Amino acid sequence: MKILAGILLIASLAHGQTFYSNVLLNSNPYHSARANALGGTALAEWGHPSALTSNPAVAVDMPGFRFALTGKGWHLRERRSFPVQDTFGDFLTDNDYVHNRYWISDAGFFAGYGRSNWSVLLGYTPVKNLNYTYEEEIRSATYDYNRDPLVGYHQVNFSGQINGLSVGGAWSPSALEWLQVGVSATKLMGDRIERGLGVTVLDRPDDRLASDTTTYSLFDTDFQGGIDLRTGLVFNLTKRHTLQLAYTLAGEIEFENPGVVTHMDSSLMMPAYTVDRSIVKQTVQRPNTLSMGLRYIPENILKTELFAQADLTLWGELENEYQGVDTTTFSPDWDHCWAFRIGAEHVFSSGIPVRAGFSYTESPIRNELNRSEIHFGTGYQIETLVLDLNVSWYESIYHYNDLFPIEGEVRVSRDKVREAGVRVMATLTYSL
Repeated sequence: MKILAGILLIASLAHGQTFYSNVLLNSNPYHSARANALGGTALAEWGHPSALTSNPAVAVDMPGFRFALTGKGWHLRERRSFPVQDTFGDFLTDNDYVHNRYWISDAGFFAGYGRSNWSVLLGYTPVKNLNYTYEEEIRSATYDYNRDPLVGYHQVNFSGQINGLSVGGAWSPSALEWLQVGVSATKLMGDRIERGLGVTVLDRPDDRLASDTTTYSLFDTDFQGGIDLRTGLVFNLTKRHTLQLAYTLAGEIEFENPGVVTHMDSSLMMPAYTVDRSIVKQTVQRPNTLSMGLRYIPENILKTELFAQADLTLWGELENEYQGVDTTTFSPDWDHCWAFRIGAEHVFSSGIPVRAGFSYTESPIRNELNRSEIHFGTGYQIETLVLDLNVSWYESIYHYNDLFPIEGEVRVSRDKVREAGVRVMATLTYSL
């Protein structure tokens, strides 16, 4: 029996794209905790059924049955502030006016059966988490003993998840042992998708309120999903060098009764949301992704593996079409974006693995939303049962307009948005 333990430390700087969770609807691999600790590299899924959603060809070397359950949880915190200036226009401090905290969690399941040169795979996993919560207090100015009573909220609430049922397989021809080929398909399905935006006024009559009318709109959205197709190749160049190539063709998806639609804020040249009840259907053409990765196993007494990967997401293909009284489109014509990932795993003589990874992801929206993230992880094994662990912490700072501006207000600068979160991840794998 091997008992593996370690200290998990994380430090990262990431883009705050939780606000854009309903805009950036690309196809995301659902990695195991081991692969995520190694920067999110596909070759880190070697012989594991989780390779189904990144590069299925990696899962060829799977002796017998293998089952995997992965769970993730995020604790997210968002702070929004505006600068306070003195009478001479000098900066004094940032005044926080929003501080939101909330949890997001999901889980995925994989199963596979194979031999030394083939495998069949099945999985049910999240593809895109759509959750985002924004709540800004509205207070009334009075001269009573309670000078700023709470009278309402500005709210943005997105909830729901796009899940995927995936099937696939991998094969290595006997005459070409250096080559592995894999294909998979993912049927997309929506789960409890809701979109809400507006102002909620508490039931407290106050003559000082500019309005006592609740304008919060909540839409129960139906989802029609397409199919993501994925192909992969693995080249075993030498015993120590492995190359992988993968291409994901993202399927078209539809939202019926979307309610909240996306448009381009001309002052920011960034996406913004608005309510439009006349829209009956939203059709999204999602971007495809090309991936290339390398694994190197150094000639070392203790087992060590090094990973590197580059992903190209074709964000220029993203297009939203809104059908209602009129047909409108949101086609931002963004540049294609790269993601670079590296990872290293070292196994000590006691059998304890220590994993570290780094990833840099370009954002199609704006450079200040680019992400640099550091990953660490470990795990332990009891006979045929393996538990892998990964922890991440990230923080982002970007600037955005006030989501609910005061009528006639003139801001000297945009709000500063700070988003931070802690992500924990575990994968339990059982081999039979």
